Amino acid sequence: MSLKSRLGAVVVTAVVGALTFAAGCGSPSRSSEFDGGAGGGGSSGGGSNGGSGGGFTSSGSSGGGFGTGGTASGASSGGDSGVTCPAGLQCNVVCGSSTTSISGTVYDPAMLNPLYNVTVYVPQTPLQPLPSGVLTGTDACSCAALFKSGMVVGTTTDTKGQFTLKNVPVGSNVPLVLQVGKWRHVVTIPTVTQCMDNPQPDKSLALNGTVAAGSDDNMPDIAVSTGHSDTLECLMKRVGVADTEFVPGTATTGHVHLYDGGDPKSPYHGTNTNGHPTPELVPMPGAPESDTNLWDSQAHMMPYDITLLSCEGGETYNANPPVLEQYLNAGGRVFLSHYHYKWFVQTTPVATPADWSSLATWTPGAMGSGPGMPPAWGNVVQTLNVGTGPFPKGVALAAWLQTVGALGVGGVPSTDVPLYQQKFNAVVGPADTASQNWITTPGPLSESWSEFFSFDTPVTAMPGPDGGAPNYCGRAVFSGMHVTGDPTAAASMDSPNGATTSATLPGDMPPPAGCASGALSPQEKVLEFMLFDLSSCVVSDKVPPTTTVY
Repeated sequence: MSLKSRLGAVVVTAVVGALTFAAGCGSPSRSSEFDGGAGGGGSSGGGSNGGSGGGFTSSGSSGGGFGTGGTASGASSGGDSGVTCPAGLQCNVVCGSSTTSISGTVYDPAMLNPLYNVTVYVPQTPLQPLPSGVLTGTDACSCAALFKSGMVVGTTTDTKGQFTLKNVPVGSNVPLVLQVGKWRHVVTIPTVTQCMDNPQPDKSLALNGTVAAGSDDNMPDIAVSTGHSDTLECLMKRVGVADTEFVPGTATTGHVHLYDGGDPKSPYHGTNTNGHPTPELVPMPGAPESDTNLWDSQAHMMPYDITLLSCEGGETYNANPPVLEQYLNAGGRVFLSHYHYKWFVQTTPVATPADWSSLATWTPGAMGSGPGMPPAWGNVVQTLNVGTGPFPKGVALAAWLQTVGALGVGGVPSTDVPLYQQKFNAVVGPADTASQNWITTPGPLSESWSEFFSFDTPVTAMPGPDGGAPNYCGRAVFSGMHVTGDPTAAASMDSPNGATTSATLPGDMPPPAGCASGALSPQEKVLEFMLFDLSSCVVSDKVPPTTTVY
């Protein structure tokens, strides 16, 4: 097994499109968030009623302090692991050839699009608060740190957002957790009836767009550096994040923290930037300057689980690549669009790290389609950049985009996604072994440009002692796509965006009030998939998910 894997209390068996969680043997321990599929030992076994058992049985109630109405009695048992059945509930009810299950579909906070790869589980014990910011200390790079309450049973949603959770506890007020990374929402199932499926009504299960006081819900802390030529912060609103979660900089009352990117002395406010990095047309009042308050030091970035860098209309103002690498290597997640290629090509005053020199072949500038041009054909990549095997998440992305109606619209082929105003800045080839294409488009000379690619960090991570996947911790995504590219979509009406207005208009408002409401465009749906994938535990893109041990 890889370097940071240990035999733990919960075995997570992953297959393409779904995960099955089951209790395993051994004492609770820390496992790697970057275990890449090389973990060992576990597979779902036979629970006593045909559900996922993983080699344990449990009956009765022991501790937990939640759940009522069960008929169980006595202490729980679970082989070596001592799996806890929540108080007041009955676990592993014998049903002969049937099982007790809960099924349903999990949606985004806006309740519009079903979500892929959301973990759905019944916790063993009351949920613990999740740590803020990038995990450090003994929790560093550990996915297990996000699931310290354990799982009685668990699974993940497929590319239609659907799940069936088998061998669930029986009783009243059964806690059901929906979680991806630090997005966590807890729902209570009033009654789970034994030896049958307990389907949940459609549109009743979704991740949360805010955190209610006193709840066990959680959201990641997300820093957004805004810019003149795109509105990544507005994507957050359209996926369902509440306006009250948007705050300036280091304010502690929300989870989406806005910083003001671009040169504050730019002469191009409210006009075409002429390739000069320029702040957002109407920034959030009190939003601090990004280069002096966000990426000026690793310490300023570490409070944020995810950092989104919105296009400034010119090459990033005062980019600081070494700090970004430190943040990523520690477990941070970053999304960079268009002109933020600067982070990967800068030579002065602070040079791009040498180990980032082979991520892609870069072409500076704004070559690509512009306003009024038809969409490019975005091909969803389903093979690995290195080798000839399938790229599991690319396969999942293609299936998910089909589910949400993003393929074959706008005049593009049935298997492509339409990309408006996309830019040609990166080409990821076989020699760029650290990177993985997700979406490519044909260039003017029939070359294949990388519109959406990712790499895991540290890029120099070594494989585990068993030869398994490298021990990755963070993840970065670069995209030539913009939120506001599609002229037919709600995003084109975002008012604080220099790409859609040539000057400040009376109706222009700062985010989030200035963000238009409405359904996501096809290219925004790609970015939504990216957002929740960035939130999830890092698993290498280079190998199919197999088994991770918590």
